[in-house]
Amino acid sequence: MRPLLLVLGILGIVSLAAAADLETGKTAYVIRDGQALLSDKDPDASTVAKLKAHHEYDVVAIDGKWVQLKAGSNTGWVYSGNLSRDEPPAINTSALSTQASPTTLNAAARGLDNDAKNYANRQGKADSADDVSWMEKQNDAISKSDVKAYLKEHKLGEYQ
Repeated sequence: MRPLLLVLGILGIVSLAAAADLETGKTAYVIRDGQALLSDKDPDASTVAKLKAHHEYDVVAIDGKWVQLKAGSNTGWVYSGNLSRDEPPAINTSALSTQASPTTLNAAARGLDNDAKNYANRQGKADSADDVSWMEKQNDAISKSDVKAYLKEHKLGEYQ
């Protein structure tokens, strides 16, 4: 639970910084493709449109941590933590291979084999594998609805 609180705390600080940079009458960028443009200042509001990264959107109004944007013929709200005054950096993927061999895919899909576990034990790294297993179990035990309920209860992120 502590790592979750740390991540949520960092997101809160980042969102405060983002809100301070935006101004009515200027432009803003969403920080990820597919960001929902909402009909109201509520994370549960209906989606008016999906926004694209690397496109400028006009800032119509700012109300606390919510920013009203104009996107073509649509106007709606986005939580300020999902926006940036500056265009997000483009990731150059031209040098990255998108091909993976079936062997690589199979190896990635399976867990550590006994030889790898024995090697970790000999190297004194057995605790690391236990830590990863614990973290995976914790992750599996937390659903998106659990995270949403936590954010609402503690008035964090878009539920402030």
